[in-house]
Amino acid sequence: MRIETKKGILEGEWHYLTQWKEQVFPAEGRGKEWSPVSWHSIVYSEEKNPIGHIGFDSFEVLIDAVPRLVIGIGEVVVRPEYQGQGIPALLFNEVHHQASNHFGTGVFTLFCPSRLVSYYERHGYQRHSGAVYFLQQGETVLSTFEFMHRGDLTPVGEVVLQSEPW
Repeated sequence: MRIETKKGILEGEWHYLTQWKEQVFPAEGRGKEWSPVSWHSIVYSEEKNPIGHIGFDSFEVLIDAVPRLVIGIGEVVVRPEYQGQGIPALLFNEVHHQASNHFGTGVFTLFCPSRLVSYYERHGYQRHSGAVYFLQQGETVLSTFEFMHRGDLTPVGEVVLQSEPW
């Protein structure tokens, strides 16, 4: 296996990773508007096919009205036949290292349904207990997702995104 971090992802690679799309992303996220990400860490098989992926980018959030730069993690995907082999741990290690170098911050954030909180806790994330707001169809709305973070970010306080979630 090989891991590569790069800007952009080829359409064919994304299709290969998500051709089983109905099972890829949580049902809770369907119908929501999501912020696109520019950076991608991808695990390739021996046959050079993409088998796992994490997308990420830098975003500014307001925490109790104070701007903070964070790295937003989105699009965590591992093809079904490779699940249970520790690929997400490899990807998270890669993203934490590469994103810190590219963006100069060690604060990582993500959105997930409540049922996935324990999964992301295993990767070093903790739940933010304050209210979180983001854009949907041009309106600021209260998040129904859990906002998870890793790094120096207060675990309480109001978080306001100037964008859709990632």
